Amino acid sequence: MKNRFNTVDIRAVIAELRQSLLGMRVNNVYDVDNKTYLIRLQKPDVKATLLLESGIRIHMTEFEWPKNMMPSGFAMKCRKHLKTRRLVSVKQLGVDRIVDFQFGSEEAAYHLIIELYDRGNIVLTDHEYLILNILRFRTDEADDVKFAVREHYPVDNAKPASPLPTSERCRCVLRSPGTVAQAPPERSAENSVGL
Repeated sequence: MKNRFNTVDIRAVIAELRQSLLGMRVNNVYDVDNKTYLIRLQKPDVKATLLLESGIRIHMTEFEWPKNMMPSGFAMKCRKHLKTRRLVSVKQLGVDRIVDFQFGSEEAAYHLIIELYDRGNIVLTDHEYLILNILRFRTDEADDVKFAVREHYPVDNAKPASPLPTSERCRCVLRSPGTVAQAPPERSAENSVGL
């Protein structure tokens, strides 16, 4: 089993989550431990559980995880703002290992942002990305950004994805001499041993 998700893993799991969970409503939020949370989602005749582990992974699960007897303050805050909200968007912020779940729309939207690098973090924000609650407070001195309640989450700091080349650019590259690898010479029957 993998220890951490890379960018390719994140893209793959986001595609799966979009297909399976978009349009479902939050039924409840539970904490398994201080960095692992479960979000129960449902729509008529369908139920699903999303596992979020800060810094490690996100995925759907059918395993019956043990839950804390008393929910943490973070879980309670998530319940308060996310319960009954519809999951409308799941996206990766740039090419960073950060996933943004949007529940609700317009001014009634809330974002749950999961950082899947280093020690990770889970951040609950409003529709303007104002932080309402955060799993782990920190300051990013390199970017002069403070991750704390009532601060704005820096979504604009995500490293943008490189634009894909146009089909015309791909054709030009393929037509250029020297860009296509030369095929190895065919082996004759005389040079083949054991064939």
